[in-house]
Amino acid sequence: MAYNGTKNLIPMNELTKEEQREIARKGGIASGVVRKQKATMKETLKQMLEEVADIEGNDNKLTYRQLATLGLIKGSIQGKADNYKTILEAIGELSNEVKITPEININVVDNEELEKVMYEKE
Repeated sequence: MAYNGTKNLIPMNELTKEEQREIARKGGIASGVVRKQKATMKETLKQMLEEVADIEGNDNKLTYRQLATLGLIKGSIQGKADNYKTILEAIGELSNEVKITPEININVVDNEELEKVMYEKE
């Protein structure tokens, strides 16, 4: 039987309360580290978007945000529908699409009753 790397795993309910607490503590610490990394990356991206792009040909001193927006517009002109959808979402002109799921009614029928109806002779 294949274990797929789970052979040495022990379910939490088979560990002592101290072992469970230690695992939870380590998980909480790791979660905090990842949360801090994500927050740092988000803040860095926000700062970078507002900086003047240090690229060749940026004579108008456009920011990275302006260049990214320009890229979205150019892509939509080239027929990239996702770019256009992103633009419409950003400017608030695309409402949330409502997906309608058809309702299907299923009635349970007794086989004897069904046979009577199907094979009923007039």
